[in-house]
Amino acid sequence: MNVITLSATTKLMNLAATIGRSPQSWLGWHCMKITFDNINENLQHECLFWVRSYLESYLKDIHGRVYFCEDSSIHILCKNVSLEIFEQAGQHICDLALSESSIQVKYKIYNLHKQGCAYANDVLDEGQNLLNTALIFDKSDIENLFTPDESFKQSLSLNGSQNKSRVLLVEDDPVTRWMVRNTLKDTCEFTTAPTANKVFSIYAAYQPDLVFLDINLPDKSGYDVLDWNMNHDPGARVVMFSSNDGLDNIMTALENGASGFISKPFVKNQLIGYISGRH
Repeated sequence: MNVITLSATTKLMNLAATIGRSPQSWLGWHCMKITFDNINENLQHECLFWVRSYLESYLKDIHGRVYFCEDSSIHILCKNVSLEIFEQAGQHICDLALSESSIQVKYKIYNLHKQGCAYANDVLDEGQNLLNTALIFDKSDIENLFTPDESFKQSLSLNGSQNKSRVLLVEDDPVTRWMVRNTLKDTCEFTTAPTANKVFSIYAAYQPDLVFLDINLPDKSGYDVLDWNMNHDPGARVVMFSSNDGLDNIMTALENGASGFISKPFVKNQLIGYISGRH
């Protein structure tokens, strides 16, 4: 578990904005928010110490990140942890705080894939109150980030059955290309590119409505292709593919203009959701 204490509130707000913009990219991720009632500064340091000790012992092998925020709240983001284990950890922390310091502790667990927008709004609202400074994020911009792009959905619906949406898969692995093609064969028009250079040569002619883009390509990084896409077609819809579903990888993709992130092995409904405009 990577623990963040320096400027944790600001860093968490940046993360929350990313989650709110694309909650569908956070499949398998949960966040536990821990709050303390009426805690003074002396007890705060003590509580943070034993909570951190507990997490490093109980969740030490879990992939995730912990934010110790300036308001004494703690946000624990984990990937692929059973809800039972997470609930048990929350209850242990509550019992430990009560027995050691007579402090009341509350916790709430968010499924970021399903509740990402609600979590993002909670973090951003509370963070702004805490910082009590000029807005880091304009509220209207945040609301726009969380609002589905209706123009994109309308463009898909206008295609109708006669002109299906065009999808470009950029992937060098032939098995993955076959699997995606087989999954989407009745849903859209479909073509593939095994390399970045192939994308550069066919993109303008094909004019895809959606690009599924692998991060690891044989000739260039998928991020190079993403950057090229954003420069040549600012309205492009690009969803990144990767077997590395670490938090930093997801954030890098979304912060650089991707509309989503799908971890390998992919889930069929994720692909369909992006093509249908549900995501």
